[in-house]
Amino acid sequence: MRISFRATLLTLMLGVLLTAVALLGSAAYLYARFAIQDLGAQVLAQASERVEQHVQHALDVAEDEADTIAALIGQRWLDPEDQENVSTYFLAALEARPSLSYLSFGMPSGKYYHAFRDRDGGLSVLLLTPEEDGSRRLFEFNVLPDDGARQVVRDIPRSKRTPPYDRPYYRAARAVGEAIWTESYVFLGSGESLDVPGVSRAVPVMQPESGSLIGVLTADFDLHALSRFLRDVTLGSESFCFLMELTSDGSRRIIAHPAAADPDSDKRLDLTEPSPDGEGRVTIRANEIAEPRVVKFLDVLDKDFTRAATELQSVRFETEGRAYVGGFRHLGREGGPEWIIAMLLPEDEVFGDVHRMARLMVYLGLGGVLMAAALSVLLSKRIAGFLGAIAAETREIGQFRLEPKPPIQSRIREIATLATAVEEMKTGLLSFQKYVPADLVRLLLESGEEAKLGGTRTEITVYFSDLVSFTSVSERLPPEELVELLARYLDEMTGEILRNGGTVDKFMGDSIMAFWGAPRPHDRDALAACRAALANRAKLEELRKEWIRAGLPALHARTGIHTGTAMVGNFGSPSRLDYTAIGDTVNVASRLEGLNQIYGTEILISDDTRAAVADIMVTRPIDKVGVKGRNEGIIIHELVGDVEAVSELDRRSAEKYADALERYLNREWAEAHSGFAAILESKPDDAATRVMLHRCDTYRASPPPDWDGVFRAPK
Repeated sequence: MRISFRATLLTLMLGVLLTAVALLGSAAYLYARFAIQDLGAQVLAQASERVEQHVQHALDVAEDEADTIAALIGQRWLDPEDQENVSTYFLAALEARPSLSYLSFGMPSGKYYHAFRDRDGGLSVLLLTPEEDGSRRLFEFNVLPDDGARQVVRDIPRSKRTPPYDRPYYRAARAVGEAIWTESYVFLGSGESLDVPGVSRAVPVMQPESGSLIGVLTADFDLHALSRFLRDVTLGSESFCFLMELTSDGSRRIIAHPAAADPDSDKRLDLTEPSPDGEGRVTIRANEIAEPRVVKFLDVLDKDFTRAATELQSVRFETEGRAYVGGFRHLGREGGPEWIIAMLLPEDEVFGDVHRMARLMVYLGLGGVLMAAALSVLLSKRIAGFLGAIAAETREIGQFRLEPKPPIQSRIREIATLATAVEEMKTGLLSFQKYVPADLVRLLLESGEEAKLGGTRTEITVYFSDLVSFTSVSERLPPEELVELLARYLDEMTGEILRNGGTVDKFMGDSIMAFWGAPRPHDRDALAACRAALANRAKLEELRKEWIRAGLPALHARTGIHTGTAMVGNFGSPSRLDYTAIGDTVNVASRLEGLNQIYGTEILISDDTRAAVADIMVTRPIDKVGVKGRNEGIIIHELVGDVEAVSELDRRSAEKYADALERYLNREWAEAHSGFAAILESKPDDAATRVMLHRCDTYRASPPPDWDGVFRAPK
């Protein structure tokens, strides 16, 4: 029940006068303690999420790379007997995946390839080849960073290195018959010594026809990198995070700890120890580690931990005369390693300020009664604050700025009623905002004028996307699943468009039309459109994995982007307006979206768009095509990706394609054919290259007369 302002004021004043001294200190202490506890819990939760995201990403990279290379070998796209080709591919993969440390492939014959990255970032390759007399030859070389030249490190005709089929990861993967994560172990490093602790993603590669084992592929990363990462996770001056592994034999190992990466060797914490047989090093059991706080934590873990504890669990213990609080959680990755994320903070770092505040509030409480008279002023200011907040919220609503905020709460009836009315108004406008671009409404509100028919010629960047073969997908799904699938897709795609400053014009079934540059121009609209397209491509790739796991169709999309001048404004009738863009620029963008089907590409952009993003984006010229409404042809480009994210292989392929296309447009069919054929050697599944290679074959056999280089797709 809400009461009036006057009654509230009298009641509060009477309560303050009677209880100020008794409650002031205790209330402040409890509030501060609860706030600090909540803050400490948030810090632990955020730290665990940050560590989990980093670890999950490292595991994802290893899984993706291992599965990709295993598929290439299994389908014979990568010949396992061709050590030169395999080692070159491994080196390129390590360059593209900085978090990976090793890639290897071992065969039942004892043949073994091993590319690895040292702690300074240098790349090396080790080859173990069986000889006819039963011996094994070991050959190792470094790749020089300046020119890529090879520097031979070792060439041992009769090596004693353990063959791959005797290594634990090989035997485990072969026995299970599917991809596995190994428990942490110490890798065989350079010089045949066990000196690098890490984990491996081991994938058995089978013959598709016979089902026999071709070999076992691994993608590995060493655990020093995780320790280095944990050094940068700041919780407090003496707080830290660490990772623990639960092994199959019931023991535990600390696999990453910030002190293990300490640059000072005297302070560095060893997570390995010399092997009993003197051959390198082995991992240490967790309860034998030289870190008393971790050992004490394990005692508590025995009582509180379950493998199902994927939510953050709190913990408290004392050791060496000091109390610690913290939390732990299981990584919870299906099919992944059994790892625990743990965090510890000294309790006095969390509650030290609270105890000091409690002592201070005791003294301040003695003067509480003297301050009672001033509380009426403070109360009135608080009420004024409520009203000021409501007024500010109303002004923002008037400017159509509807960012979500916590609702204003008050026990005063009049203020609560007003705040509720403001929230109801915002809710109604939020629904309206889903139908109209927010920037457009703000411009109308700022001008104070009513929306009218008409438009202006404006340079914009238009974005068209469409799902591939969605009609056939829709025929296979029940209506409810189809609606849910399409709604999820459109929501994720438009979210990236809006985050990159775009205006979503309309949905046409499964198609999306958006543009940049209106109603408000932004800096580098073409670049924002390209970034939205790349973000949507990545997002759709994530969604496909989720849909495949759920038994739903794996959707693919095509996107076209063009920059040019168009009529943008309100079109329709005086009683019903549609804010949109019309003109040749829109038609070209739509045409580019459709051309993806011919060239097997996902994102095509015009030459005008490419010129606007050339300093940031890597593109590949695809062809010179004729577009409806234009006499001359235009060069279309595939959007490959951001300069910082594109691999060297893709960048070189784009350059080779551009050179071959130039020769093609100059009617140099034989030279163009050679250029396109060279690209297919490194990228055999490149559909655009195959299209152009076929044309070169056709034109070499029958050169076309009066050829202007323009391809005109059949209607």
